[in-house]
Amino acid sequence: MIYLICTPIGNLNDISLRSIEILNSSDLIYAEDTRKAQKIFHKYKINKKSFSYNDHNERSKTKKIIEEAKAGKKISLISDAGAPLISDPGYILVNECIRENIQYSVIPGPSAVINSMLLSGLPTNKFMFLGFLPRKNTERKKVFENNLNNDATLVFFESPKRLVKTLSMMNEIFPSTRRAVVCREMTKKYEEVIRGTISEIHVHISARDIKGEICLLIEGNQDLLESSINFNNEIKDVALKNMSPSEAAKLLSLITKQNKRDLYNWLTKKS
Repeated sequence: MIYLICTPIGNLNDISLRSIEILNSSDLIYAEDTRKAQKIFHKYKINKKSFSYNDHNERSKTKKIIEEAKAGKKISLISDAGAPLISDPGYILVNECIRENIQYSVIPGPSAVINSMLLSGLPTNKFMFLGFLPRKNTERKKVFENNLNNDATLVFFESPKRLVKTLSMMNEIFPSTRRAVVCREMTKKYEEVIRGTISEIHVHISARDIKGEICLLIEGNQDLLESSINFNNEIKDVALKNMSPSEAAKLLSLITKQNKRDLYNWLTKKS
């Protein structure tokens, strides 16, 4: 049996009781960063040794793990923070488990993607995680251009060293009034959430020396939503004159078959 265990993204107190239980009872533990794993082990008195499993040895170690699982070993996999596989190693292992018919399970827990979405204040009914932004400017630009008209909230991981340049590029491609959010050092002592338009955040970040783990979020194209709803401000005014935004969204959803949350966002958006 193989367990994919989510670990804290910053605050070690966020680990679940079940995660501690599974780690304590595992025969073998593989970790993306054995030094970070040791910090968790030390805090929760988990008397185990972890073995390296990262981008550099993932293919060779996967074969070994599969053989150990076939031999009846109870194996745990943890990333350096958050969920394995999500911009971290583990995808190859899961596919081999499926191919070899080896049972595996996920122990849920902290996720930087979900945490940033909850903190952002941007629409949560539809979002898309696009991982780490490419290092090369041409590739990064292509990612933004391809998602210019995406109506989902976009979530990225980005290096603090490239954040100013990335925001500058976003400012050139997206409408400058498009909302964005920078979540920094989530769950840690100096957690910070910076909200505003892309232009405002670019000015703010440019004046600072930003450090730490970064999640960058961009509001989806709400203009597409409004055109698909095909309503005008007169309909909005009539609806809100006689009922609350929540009630109006529910009624309009029944009439138009549009998503109720999308309608609510449209109704409450300032003209």
